[in-house]
Amino acid sequence: MHTLLHPVFLVCVLLFVGNQALELAGFYFPLLFSYLDDLLAMPIVLTIILAAERSYFQNDKFVLPLAWLVVAVVAFSIFFELLLPPIYSKHTADWVDVLAYSLGALVFQFTINKPLSQSSHKC
Repeated sequence: MHTLLHPVFLVCVLLFVGNQALELAGFYFPLLFSYLDDLLAMPIVLTIILAAERSYFQNDKFVLPLAWLVVAVVAFSIFFELLLPPIYSKHTADWVDVLAYSLGALVFQFTINKPLSQSSHKC
């Protein structure tokens, strides 16, 4: 479970929880409220998938293929930006969210999606 201790993953989770706490407390910061969760979604979700794969196959060198990242971004984009908004008025379609998912996937790819044996932080 070293994967779930990656500093970037932990920062993403803390930022997500902090953002949710601010929203629940009634503090409204437009950019954070609109885009931070979307930016953090891919690093959080993909890290959990990576940890599950490494645990299942007992292989700390496993990394998610780039195609999986693309599929994750496309799936989130379709579900949250095309399918959900017409059903629930609380959700709105926003192409910037797709950019945020993509940037989050890049953060995951270049920071977390590395073999643990080659990682500089071996947790």
